[in-house]
Amino acid sequence: MKRRVEAASIGIYLTAFLATLFFTHVTLQVPRFLKTLTNGIFYDVFIHFRWVLDPIVIFGDVILILALIVAIKGITRKRYLASVLSAVVYFAPTILVFVTRMTILFTGLEILVFLMGITLRLCGIEGDFLLRLFSSGQIFFVPYWIAIKAYASEGGEIWANIEQVRDVYGGIFIIVGLLVLFLGVAAWLNTKYRGRTLVDSGIYRLTRHPQYLGYILWSHGMLILSTYNNAPWRTPTAVTLNWLVSSLILVGVALAEEINLRAHDGLNYVKYADRVSFMFPLPRSVRRIVSASFRRMWGGDYPENLRMVFVTLALVFLVVSFPDLFFGGLIDKLWLPHQ
Repeated sequence: MKRRVEAASIGIYLTAFLATLFFTHVTLQVPRFLKTLTNGIFYDVFIHFRWVLDPIVIFGDVILILALIVAIKGITRKRYLASVLSAVVYFAPTILVFVTRMTILFTGLEILVFLMGITLRLCGIEGDFLLRLFSSGQIFFVPYWIAIKAYASEGGEIWANIEQVRDVYGGIFIIVGLLVLFLGVAAWLNTKYRGRTLVDSGIYRLTRHPQYLGYILWSHGMLILSTYNNAPWRTPTAVTLNWLVSSLILVGVALAEEINLRAHDGLNYVKYADRVSFMFPLPRSVRRIVSASFRRMWGGDYPENLRMVFVTLALVFLVVSFPDLFFGGLIDKLWLPHQ
């Protein structure tokens, strides 16, 4: 019986590695194949027949607004799968940019900008303030831009090897993200196969939510690959709002799940959570420093209710969006490719 269980475990993890290789290949190759088929057709339609696409843009906005509502409802009603799927839907525009070389579409803000335009003017607020939301979270691009400065320049030409840097940098995130995701699935299946309740083996010894972490890393790689395709500007930037919101939805799901796990598993899960990082693997001393502000806000080591969860997500969003929202794209100003 023991040998049978060990053989099943080996099979589960081998399947996880094969799935990682397969989905990595699909992620990197299928969009490139689709781009060769489109050959700029979508971009030509977007430029010359923008008025035709207006209804599509509005439809996309409605879909993303509904996805955000479903994500919030899913967390409050403990329908976490619905929230996870909503996070994937909200990230879909970034994949669309990667595949069709199109510019900003379906970001879920066009309707908001239109409805609040008059209010902004009456209040004397700059009309582009809401538009800066498109760039919320561009601080996560800083390591990518450093890599470009370090490795893409050649003979004074900053764009010389930018595509190679983009593909390598984004590809690393995609491979690592998919590996983490499928190792998480494998560890979960292996634990259930062995008849145990608390999943604390394999990659769960490093992170309590490897599936969500894997998706966040994978989607960041996709975000990187979508840069330099934003014709006609051809700059190493992209709309980061969708990735940021998608990631925060998953963080919210993870926090909400932990409230239930602590209620049902009690001390066992509390001890496990004290040993293992919430999302990104960090030494315990570093974790205590990073989470100090959250502990002060929560009044403990973790949020006790959904109100605290949503307040936490809102504050994280404001902090990472602060440079773009209040300094007119400060991160963009630090990156001047034309100089």
